[in-house]
Amino acid sequence: MLKVFTQYLIISAILVLPSILTPPYFAAEISAKANYTSYPAMQQLIERMVQKGFDRNYLHQIFSRVQRDERILELVSSPAEGKPWHKYRPIFITEDRINSGVNFWKRHEKVIKAASTQYGVDPEYIVAIIGVETFYGRNTGKHKVLRSLTTLAMDFPPREKFYTSELEHYLELMREEGIRDPNILSGSYAGAMGLGQFISSSYRHYAVDFNRDGHKDLWHPEDAIGSVANYFSRHGWKPNGNVTVPARILGNLYAKIVNTKAIKPAHTMQILQQHGVEPLGNFSSDKVSLLQLQGLQGYEYWITGDNFYTITRYNHSPKYAMAIFQLAWEIKRRKLNSAK
Repeated sequence: MLKVFTQYLIISAILVLPSILTPPYFAAEISAKANYTSYPAMQQLIERMVQKGFDRNYLHQIFSRVQRDERILELVSSPAEGKPWHKYRPIFITEDRINSGVNFWKRHEKVIKAASTQYGVDPEYIVAIIGVETFYGRNTGKHKVLRSLTTLAMDFPPREKFYTSELEHYLELMREEGIRDPNILSGSYAGAMGLGQFISSSYRHYAVDFNRDGHKDLWHPEDAIGSVANYFSRHGWKPNGNVTVPARILGNLYAKIVNTKAIKPAHTMQILQQHGVEPLGNFSSDKVSLLQLQGLQGYEYWITGDNFYTITRYNHSPKYAMAIFQLAWEIKRRKLNSAK
């Protein structure tokens, strides 16, 4: 993002205020194929942003050059989280991702330790989040964030409200970070940004300037590491706490309490045991729940705790949280063994 800010400074030297932006600046990018400014929902969004101090002409000029992205609509309709666990897991638990995680941790050890200490988050989980999200920065996304969010807000009815809110947050983020052209940033098909893939609202609420250079730059490893740690801390992470453990099932009573989605833990371990659920290892959490995943040879059962639920605040899929747990565990084990 440092390059982005450099590009922005060049643009800013020419463009002093949004109100003086003129059509010639945008003319080359305006397409007759699609003009979102004609959408009633876009007109309403513009009105709301004007009430927040944005220039109306500036917003019209921005959105008049945004074209609908059919590929975005295809991708959002078939996310990886739709795969069963036994197909989802191999995407993220690989030798390359584990070894690269160890190297990332060693390369940024001082910063990771500082973030872990300041925010009370186990370091391997900071590393694992960045590993799953962007392969430690290898793939932060090539989709223009403005185009992605506009397409999803205007043309994806199932989550229109969510993406409209994220689009509004994105515009406010650009103003807060002093970026004049919101089309300059790239991210995932869903509009997530940086090494930790923060959506716009999360960027505004949880990103931190961990290297104290005056910008919350999630493309910079130091800010990304600090921001992931802050996100976990703000969502209730308990340092050195258990996350999940495999379970053995006895009888059929477990069916009354088992879940396949991410829910806030509400049971005690005693309740699980009364339903025929036994942990296959030591496990401690104030509240627990029972998770069922589709393994290669049948169902897997896991006891999950408060920290597992915290991971699902980053991504609501329990398969995602399990991948983070297993990758974090493997990275930590590999790093400890490499130090011997």
